[in-house]
Amino acid sequence: HDRMQEAAFNMMKPEERCRFHYKYGIALLECTLESHDDAILFTASNQLNRGGPKAVEDGEKFALIANLNFMAGKKAMEMSDFRAAFDFFDNGVSFLRKGHWQRDYNLSLKLFVTAVKCALLIGNTVSLRYLSEQVLSFGNSFEDKLEVLYITISALASVDAHQAIEKAISVLSNLGEKFSTSYSESDNVKLLEHTKMMLGKYTDESLLNHKSMEDPSKIMAMKFLARLELMTVYRRHSWQPIVTMKMVQLSI
Repeated sequence: HDRMQEAAFNMMKPEERCRFHYKYGIALLECTLESHDDAILFTASNQLNRGGPKAVEDGEKFALIANLNFMAGKKAMEMSDFRAAFDFFDNGVSFLRKGHWQRDYNLSLKLFVTAVKCALLIGNTVSLRYLSEQVLSFGNSFEDKLEVLYITISALASVDAHQAIEKAISVLSNLGEKFSTSYSESDNVKLLEHTKMMLGKYTDESLLNHKSMEDPSKIMAMKFLARLELMTVYRRHSWQPIVTMKMVQLSI
């Protein structure tokens, strides 16, 4: 029986196979949304992806399938299967239609940003560059571009640490964390004294119980500062204490 099914399937034309996979995936789609079963989610997504965008018969399904791939990709990321996650995000992007940055902005942004993250993790530099450029070109705001800026700077750090440092400083400047072009010994001493003065207002207990940072822009600034501090280990060694003290000041 199985061989008969396989023989019948192999006799289909390629476009008929795509429609078969698509219809199978659509049949599973409703079950996926209702059951929250990971196995069904992955099966439905894979079947729809094997069908491909050309098999879609209802124009309203494009965004729905793209979002399903986003859900499957996020679940794969939770399982640390970043290559599978990237494939889901990449397929999700393929189901976005022309003008998607205007029509489906939030869906486009989250698909591209998560795809960029996975591209970095699996070492796919070509996709990393293309996907990043899309977000940086079509992102509505500086805040929407921050995650991708952070990822691209992280990737650049291993190739050109000097340029990565300059880019990080530029982003931090836009986040309100300014750096001088150079620091003298007296500048370092002044910054140290100012940091000590700020810390002097707190007891050890009050620092331990200090409220968590909630401002999204400051949280992102802290991420960029942490990345910058790591990069100064290899370049601009004299800047490392400067960056560390700025992180302390920002945290309190």
